[in-house]
Amino acid sequence: MNNAVDTKKLKADFNDYLRVILMKNLTPIVSVGILVLCYYLYSDWFVRKCTLAAAWRLAPIIMLTVILSVHLVSKDKYYSLKKNLYVINYLVLQLMMFCICLIHLKGEALAPSVTGVILIIFLISLDNKQNRPTTLMIYFLPISIFSIFLFTIGKPSSKEFFVIFDVYPIIFIGYLVNRVQYKLRFKLFRSNYLLKLEQDKTQALYSETLSINSELKNQTHEAIVIKEEIQQKNEALKKSNATKDRFLGIIAHDLKNPISTIWGLSDLLMLGDELDKADRNQCIRGINDCVKHTHDLLENLLEWACAQTKSMSFQPEWLNAFSSVERELKVLQQTADKKRICIQNNIDSKLKVFGDQKMFDTIIRNLVSNAIKYTYAGGTIKIDARIKLQDDQSVTQIIVSDDGVGMSKEVVEDLFKITRNKSTKGTDNEEGTGLGLLLIKEFVDKHQGNISVESTLDKGSSFIIELPVK
Repeated sequence: MNNAVDTKKLKADFNDYLRVILMKNLTPIVSVGILVLCYYLYSDWFVRKCTLAAAWRLAPIIMLTVILSVHLVSKDKYYSLKKNLYVINYLVLQLMMFCICLIHLKGEALAPSVTGVILIIFLISLDNKQNRPTTLMIYFLPISIFSIFLFTIGKPSSKEFFVIFDVYPIIFIGYLVNRVQYKLRFKLFRSNYLLKLEQDKTQALYSETLSINSELKNQTHEAIVIKEEIQQKNEALKKSNATKDRFLGIIAHDLKNPISTIWGLSDLLMLGDELDKADRNQCIRGINDCVKHTHDLLENLLEWACAQTKSMSFQPEWLNAFSSVERELKVLQQTADKKRICIQNNIDSKLKVFGDQKMFDTIIRNLVSNAIKYTYAGGTIKIDARIKLQDDQSVTQIIVSDDGVGMSKEVVEDLFKITRNKSTKGTDNEEGTGLGLLLIKEFVDKHQGNISVESTLDKGSSFIIELPVK
């Protein structure tokens, strides 16, 4: 019983679907049909000079005009009337073409007329959406009437009959094609109908799973947050361990060596008169160099330790770049003079930079010290600065360049990595720890700036600092 009710409802819905298609497409189809028929009317009347054939074309033109007029006056009404008129028009179109075939039966225009019949049948096969009884009438009533008139009045010759005979199998093929199309259309509609039923059934299941998915999503989000927190803590722990290892390595090696050197030289000085004046002065110079190296190392260690523990205050302000650089150069000039290195401060005396004074001084001091260390005797170090636009933001760019030993691409990539950064001896065998570059990176990051390096082996290096303008 339920299946019968469902079938009735399905057929009713399918008929509604066909009604919607007909009402929607009626205006363009009928309009095109009128225009085509008017063209052939003109052709029959003025080109072929066959007024009888032209007169028969008036019948479907009048029928289509009536259909179009009714539809334009009331687009959403009188569906049954429009459908019946449409079916009658199918019959009138075929009868028109069959009459034209009878008119041209004894002439050369018979074959084109038969082609016209076949074309009409083909179009009807594509357009017809009626039930089986109505479709049987559409296809076989006109051909039956035509056959009667053909054999009783027309009496075609065998040659003429063979030309007309092509229409009969086309009628049967057109009917079969239309029925197959109708069934396929119904099956497609039925499939969509059943699909909608299944969608309605699954909607409840979908709604039920939404709450489950939402809960799982929340749990997944919490797990991701916990995972990210663990990863961040692991990264921080790795960095902390690397910092601790580096700190202990510096204390164990880099701080121990100069103290051992000072100890050994002081033992020599205690020999008294056994040392001549030249040896004594050499020992004093060695002790002085070790003390300066140790002082610089301790100063960097202290600043680095403060940066790691976040205890160093950050107080940015507008600074005179030229004056700040010049002040640090006075401290480093003696070291540069020992290697006869020329340092050029090319910064505009009015250029301002926004940064923390202590951190900026440390950055400049370490960059210039590094340049002195790796520049050959008699070399040149240049310090330049400018304001440039980068990513729609103004930045102060400070460049410290030298013509020293330079670096390979691999060394440049590892310069600011605490786990890989290793210091090498300078051009005069100066000792170093590599801590200065790490400190520079810390302070530049504190300013939300950027540091980059351009270097060519055996030609020199350029360290480029970019600090944002307030």
